[in-house]
Amino acid sequence: MIIANPAAGGVTAALVWRLTRLTRRCRRPASVRWTSAPGDAVGIAREATASADLVIAVGGDGTAREVAAGLATAWRHTVPMLIVPAGTANSLYRTLWGTTPWEEALDVALSGATPIRADLARVVELDRLVLAGACAGFPPQGIHEAKTRAVSYPAALLDLAPRYEPYPGRVLVDGVVVHSGPTMLANVGGSRYRGGAYELLPHSRLDDGLLDVCVVGAEHSALEMLRLTRTGAHLDVPGVVYARGTRIRVERLDGHPLCFEHDGEVLRSPRTSYTLTARPGAVAVLAAPSELAGPGLPVVDTGDAA
Repeated sequence: MIIANPAAGGVTAALVWRLTRLTRRCRRPASVRWTSAPGDAVGIAREATASADLVIAVGGDGTAREVAAGLATAWRHTVPMLIVPAGTANSLYRTLWGTTPWEEALDVALSGATPIRADLARVVELDRLVLAGACAGFPPQGIHEAKTRAVSYPAALLDLAPRYEPYPGRVLVDGVVVHSGPTMLANVGGSRYRGGAYELLPHSRLDDGLLDVCVVGAEHSALEMLRLTRTGAHLDVPGVVYARGTRIRVERLDGHPLCFEHDGEVLRSPRTSYTLTARPGAVAVLAAPSELAGPGLPVVDTGDAA
């Protein structure tokens, strides 16, 4: 089954028609379901597991998250998903397939490739599943400005960077404080890439049962971090903490609401903290073997960070 989100930036009838033609050519014809409101893809994906042997999510990271949530909570939760990137960022597709064109990914999927069992995260306070990742601070503020001003996400980040002020924050991993103090961002995942181009979690694996977290303090400017995170070089500078665990808590300490997003959706809430827990192997996902081959890289030593 193909689940397409017409609200995603790159989803068109022509794209979906091309996709259906390719599935028929491979003798794997697929029906199409269009979403009409946020959350629709969860129910559609859950229902699809009764008969489908593959669910294709056409849209961005938010659409992929909804499909993954539906599959992970279905009675028959072994049906795999494939992402056709047609959103604004497509971070998760880049993590799973690198620069592979989606047509080639589709061919691999329809040829009987074995999916991985990918981990999800759960936002405890909202009982909501997360696929690509979640972030507090500078990135979600950039998403908010991009949407309210109708500009691209990179443009919004560049405009915001000179005037962004870090917030007083704290991050705990499995109950241990790994960072406390001025905080530019705290990213949890999940996907190695966020925002399409920023490699915030270069050591992350989607199938290791753990959540990775990267916390950036206030030692460097936001503009400098934008440059460094494009290649994962931010891990080599002071003021950056990288850790892994199964339960991660992100807090703002001055009583003001914590600016927080997951899978590209900014949560407008008075909450000052969020807790994320790992859901190991929650959903079957098709990925390029080359993107997932080899052991996970070592975690940067957090030392006695506080």
